Amino acid sequence: MLERVRAIFDQWHRLQEVRQMSDRDLEDLGLTRWQMEQFARMPENVGERLLQMAQVFGLEPNEVQHAYSDYLELLDVCAHCGSLKACKRALADAEHLGPEDVHFCPNAPTYAEMAKAHV
Repeated sequence: MLERVRAIFDQWHRLQEVRQMSDRDLEDLGLTRWQMEQFARMPENVGERLLQMAQVFGLEPNEVQHAYSDYLELLDVCAHCGSLKACKRALADAEHLGPEDVHFCPNAPTYAEMAKAHV
């Protein structure tokens, strides 16, 4: 329970920081205020899960993060995924996973395309 309360307060503080950002700050990041607020609301481990899942497809973090707008889209899809339990279970044994094992991942088709492009 205490962890949940702390997470709520942490999220609230992140949202306050976003609301204090100037339009220029947001423009420099290439994000709208709404997008930035959505990222502030994301659980902190979304980016980590995203990169772990990408590695199942043989992608390195720099390959996934290279195209900034595509990376932001992957993060958004990952953050709103309805398969969190399946994802956590699969990634607990990630070294034994192949792309065929993660059919539940809504980003899997994108990872597969990215992997083809980097071969």
